[in-house]
Amino acid sequence: MNLKQVSKIILTSATQNVTLTGISENCVYMLALNNVHVGADGGICDMQPTTSGSPDTTNNIAISWTLVRANNTYQNFGNTPQDIFRFTDGMSTAPASLNAIAFLYSWYDSNEYSYVTIQPAYNHGSEGVRGHIQAGVKKETTSHDGVYINTNQSGGGGFQAGSQFVLYKVTT
Repeated sequence: MNLKQVSKIILTSATQNVTLTGISENCVYMLALNNVHVGADGGICDMQPTTSGSPDTTNNIAISWTLVRANNTYQNFGNTPQDIFRFTDGMSTAPASLNAIAFLYSWYDSNEYSYVTIQPAYNHGSEGVRGHIQAGVKKETTSHDGVYINTNQSGGGGFQAGSQFVLYKVTT
């Protein structure tokens, strides 16, 4: 497996959202989030596919995931329908940060549903480190050209400078 960088954003100032486009072929893409952090407690990190560079907010995403916590408890989730794929469920403030990998399958193919697997790790207050394995599907046959990533966390300005978002095309 080889990776070819398609789009990269390293924040130089705080923002509520980022958009990475460049998905242009029917192949697997990988999204890497590195040192993504928010300015105050409680920030989530969500993702939606983009069509023509704009978020697809259609409420037809189904997900299933298992959450693992450092305090030795775990929890299974399954949600449908919803309009987002979720990387976090409440990050704590810096120096805690989110690091994650997501694989995007059939994202560009207008004849197939769009699938994703997500593997994040982040700090969540008194629980310590959290991680989960998530799989999801966008149940529509639309060609998507990228991802829109946002946070609900407005206190402290949202995603902070230094947060990195990179989209790769997986090649052989």
